[in-house]
Amino acid sequence: MVENNIKVLPLYFDYVLDKKYPVIILIGGRYSGKTHYMGQQLVINTNNLNNYKVLVVEDVETNINEGVKTNVAERVEDFNFGPLYDITSSPPRIRHTINDNSLIFKGFHSDKQQKRAKSLNNIAAAWYEEAENITYEQFKSLRMLLRGGDEEDRQLFLSLNPINPEGFINQYFLVNNKPDKVLLRFKDGRPKVFIKNIEVEVKEKMVILECLVVLSTHWDNEELTDEQRADIEEYKYSNPDLYAMLGECKFIKPRGALIKKFNEFSLSKMNIKQAPTIKAVIDTASSGKDSATLGIYAKYDDEHHHLIDAIKDNRNAKVCIPIFAEMIKKHKPQFVDIEENHEGLYFESEMKRLLPKTIIVRKFRSIENKHEKILNQSGRIRMHLYVRDDGDNDYDSFMSEVKQYNKEQKKNKHDDCMDNIAMYFKHSDDKGKTWNSFYN
Repeated sequence: MVENNIKVLPLYFDYVLDKKYPVIILIGGRYSGKTHYMGQQLVINTNNLNNYKVLVVEDVETNINEGVKTNVAERVEDFNFGPLYDITSSPPRIRHTINDNSLIFKGFHSDKQQKRAKSLNNIAAAWYEEAENITYEQFKSLRMLLRGGDEEDRQLFLSLNPINPEGFINQYFLVNNKPDKVLLRFKDGRPKVFIKNIEVEVKEKMVILECLVVLSTHWDNEELTDEQRADIEEYKYSNPDLYAMLGECKFIKPRGALIKKFNEFSLSKMNIKQAPTIKAVIDTASSGKDSATLGIYAKYDDEHHHLIDAIKDNRNAKVCIPIFAEMIKKHKPQFVDIEENHEGLYFESEMKRLLPKTIIVRKFRSIENKHEKILNQSGRIRMHLYVRDDGDNDYDSFMSEVKQYNKEQKKNKHDDCMDNIAMYFKHSDDKGKTWNSFYN
């Protein structure tokens, strides 16, 4: 028998591992180790418990992010349990071949996806990864799913980054209610590990649901190198707000204007050159009533996507293509993605002719109903897209349309600006792939 020592970070070992709280909420930014720990916990549980089926969900419009499943698969290998598990991509599942325990991976964004999740049977535990947007109703529905396995093993795990200060988690557990019991505090006195009860009256008696909340930072991860730690500590000086989120686990509104409320913030300190990816997206005009739109996007990481410039033009392609090309050359993106249709073929050939060879021009296929696509992406757009506050007149016109958009039926048939943003999120850096978590 081979002995394999697995190290669990002390914060999670002391306060989370093998604890049977009905709800466990892990909040932390980059390098806090929360997602790595959840992979360890679920491998331990699927190996040791009986009748243990886990639903793993994420707020995406397709099946769950491949990176989430990969994290669990890597923890299986850490334990040297590879021969015991069967890992499949379609459907995405990890199954223990001896005890038949399993993890099922699902998207949890649209109403249809959530209804499908509710139809699953014998679920003992659920893990909602990147649960920043979870509502109280979704929280309750996931709890009600847990009808399988042993009663003490029925747990809801939530892991999230502190990036939605108006969301249910921050408002209920941190802002509006005091902890019922504090287990550990930050040096500044804030509760770091605590229990907050949800109390509901049932048949004239109070039923108490104990929720364990753990706030973590990179200081809780002993495995980091000094160089990795320095990457975050440097934000104390260059970006204090981002440091508050990553170094102190405080919920903040990142710099930029969050489309949901169109709040105004200065982006004067944002250095576009620090963005690993800059991309242009062209939604071509496919009919006489349509307008072509160009959006220039800077992706800093999987949580921060900035719309840095945009233009909309309802004139013919010969007029607007040179205008679009000049804006693209100004921002020098690595990629230009063009909608693949009849008009798109002309846009593609002209852009290849007008742009430097260092900029890769490529097509993407858009076969979905645009309205459905926009609705599917709207939750992500509202949480992760930020816009500059120093645009020109074309930019202002663009944003005046964007900020009017909501999850109601479209007021007109051609919300061209929103189409462009939806396509940016739908057709991201790797076609066919959803986002990978960066703040773990």
